[in-house]
Amino acid sequence: MPPLVSDPKDVRVLIPRMRRALDGPHATGSAAVSSTMNDDELTGVIADAISDVVLFTGTAFGKDLEVVARDDYYLAPTEWQTTEPLTEPEISVITAQAALNYFYRVLSALKTSVKMADEGQEWQYSVSAQAVAERIKGLRADRDAALARIDASELVGTAWESFIAVRDVETAALIEPWVFGAGYGGGQTYDARFGTPY
Repeated sequence: MPPLVSDPKDVRVLIPRMRRALDGPHATGSAAVSSTMNDDELTGVIADAISDVVLFTGTAFGKDLEVVARDDYYLAPTEWQTTEPLTEPEISVITAQAALNYFYRVLSALKTSVKMADEGQEWQYSVSAQAVAERIKGLRADRDAALARIDASELVGTAWESFIAVRDVETAALIEPWVFGAGYGGGQTYDARFGTPY
C-alpha cells in the first residue's frame, strides 16, 4: 500500500484522475490496478506534464513545481509538489497534457498493421491510422481549450504606483500632478495615461 497523501499540493493527488485518463473509468481508487503504470511511474508522468504546462504558459499558469525528494543514486527528483493546490480546470490541463505525452509516445510506436503466423495458422490485425491521428488531435484540442480557460480566468488588471509618491508625497504632488490632482490631497481616480481607474 502506497503512503497516504496528506497535502493537496502533492502531485500524487492526481493519480486517480491520471489513471482514468490513461486506462478508463474503472481505474479510480487507491486500490485500482493500473494497466499502464504503477504509482511511482504515474507520479513522474504527472510531474512531467506539470513542467510542460508551466513551460508552455509561462506565468499564466500561476503555479510552479517543487522537488520534495530525490533518488539516492542519481539525485533525480522522485517526489514533487505544486506551490499551491491545483484547481479542477488546472487539473484538466495537466491531465490532457499527460495523456497527450503518453499517447503520442505509445501511438507513434504503434504499428498500424501486424501480421503473425506460426506453423499451422496465420492472423493479423490493423489499427486505423486516422483513428490514431484523431485521438491525438482530440487530446490537443482538450488541452488547448483548458489552457484558454485558465488564461481567461487568470487575467488581472495592471497596477502601478509612483515610486516618488511612496517616498515623498509633497514632491510627487508637485512633479506628478496626475497622481494626486492639483492639490496635495485631491487625488484622481482616473489616469489618462493608462485609460484605466487608478
